[in-house]
Parts: sequence; C-alpha cells; structure tokens
Amino acid sequence: MRWGKVVHAGVLVTALVIAQSCLAGRGLVYQVTRDGVPSGFLVGSMHSGDPRVIALLDQLAPLIEQVDVVAIEILPDALTMLAFDAATKLPSGQRLRDLVGDERFASLCPAATQRGISLDKFDRLKPWAAAVTLGMPATDDGRFLDFEIYLTALDRQRRVVGLESVAEQLAVFEGMSQQLQLAFLDVLIADLDHLPRVLEELTQSYVEGDLDRLDRLSRAQHEDMPVDLLHWFEDQLIARRNQRMVERLANLLEQDTVFVAVGALHLSGETGLLAGLKRRGYEVHRWPLQGVQR
Repeated sequence: MRWGKVVHAGVLVTALVIAQSCLAGRGLVYQVTRDGVPSGFLVGSMHSGDPRVIALLDQLAPLIEQVDVVAIEILPDALTMLAFDAATKLPSGQRLRDLVGDERFASLCPAATQRGISLDKFDRLKPWAAAVTLGMPATDDGRFLDFEIYLTALDRQRRVVGLESVAEQLAVFEGMSQQLQLAFLDVLIADLDHLPRVLEELTQSYVEGDLDRLDRLSRAQHEDMPVDLLHWFEDQLIARRNQRMVERLANLLEQDTVFVAVGALHLSGETGLLAGLKRRGYEVHRWPLQGVQR
C-alpha cells in the first residue's frame, strides 16, 4: 500500500520478516448481506508477504469455500505480470538517470542494490515504476496475500475475476505527467530512511484489523505531500478506482455470492467500498477473525 508517503491500496504495501511464532491477527473482514441474506465477504488486503499477513489466509480460506466467486483487484496471472513488466520499461534508448538527473538516480541506487536489482535493469525503468518498485515490500519467495488468495480460490475451484483490467490499473500510472513522476520519486527519496518504520506501523495496524489507525497513519503521512501528488493519489489512485470497483462488485453480487479482496485503503471514506455497498442497499458488518498460533 505504500511507497514513501503514498499508500497504494491494492498493488503496494509492506513486509518486514519477523518470527513465525506470532499470533495471527484479526484482519479486516466484513460480511455483506442484503435483506438479511448473506451475499458474501469483503476483505481488506495487503500486498505483503509478511508472515503475520500471510497467516490470515488460514482463516480466510473457509470463507472462500462459502461463496461462488472470488474477486480481487486484478488477476495475478502470467499475462498480467508480463503486461506490468513491459509497461514499466522505458522506450529503447532512454535511461532513467537521464530523465531524473544524476543526483536523484544516485540517491536511489543503494535501495535498488539492497533489493537485488541490477543498476542496468533499474536504469531501464520509468520514473513511476522506479518509485513503485522501491516502495514494494521485499519478499524472499514472492509470496503475498493477494496471490495466496488467488491460488486458494483456484484450488477450491471457485471462479476468480478481477475488478479491474491490467490496462485500467496501468493507465493510472501511465497518465502521470513527467513532473508528477519526479515529485513521486522525490517523496520516496525523502522517506527512504523512515520507510521500514512506516511500513511496520502499517503492518501492525493491518494485522490488528485497525482500519481507523490505518487511515490516521495515511493522513499524517500526506501532510507534507505536494498538492498535485496528493490530488493524484486521492482522485486517480483511490476515488475513481473505488467507484469502478464498487460498480463491478455490485453487479457480481446481483448474481452470485462473492468473496472480494481489495487493498485496505479502498474500504473507508465516502468513496470507499464499505460506503459504496451501503448506498446500494447492502448491509456490511465486521466479521471477527480469531487469532491462532502459527
């Protein structure tokens, strides 16, 4: 959910590797009903491989078994991954360091090297993609909760759909001006030293199922964000996508019972999925998960 001071609710979030003996948290899970009849479950997810986050899957799997359809933001299949990879690359002959300047590029290189990214490959990324890549949680095995939900749904032979296409999600980033992409990178650079602490706070809040605290952390970190970048985040990355996802989720719920998992910051606020479903006549109630030892 987070790159520097920006929280991306579906594609970016946090991961710090901790001991496996932790207590699985309560998560952000809501039961959706209409006129007292169960319609499915709405889950706030994190794009994270942190063991505390992955531990929630044991409690989510039985909910997946109760529905007809599993909906996630985008399908993490091979075609999607190839499309994302291609979209992050600059045109032939262009280099990141030439677009962002030597000083910015030098500031980013240590973080890229720490992630195991060769500087030649890093130099081929678009500015927005460089920021997203360094803001993504590092995982040793590539596991993250969204993908584990996807695999679990396939294993349970549930129909799996995406609430967005890869083209729609990429368009959010491809529509950024060069100036906005540089501002995006500057925010990341300014916050690199603090990012582990910020990501840990977000992870703890998520695992504890504290949506209010997630919102407070997000708002606090927006205070110093440039106005144009804040507007992009709130309007393009959150509000407009929320509207699209609510409409498509409502269509699914008219036909089937649905387990839907979206980034946690897509849940709250006037444009969030919780409010959007309520406006369409659904009741949404917190569904408590019980912590279990791992």
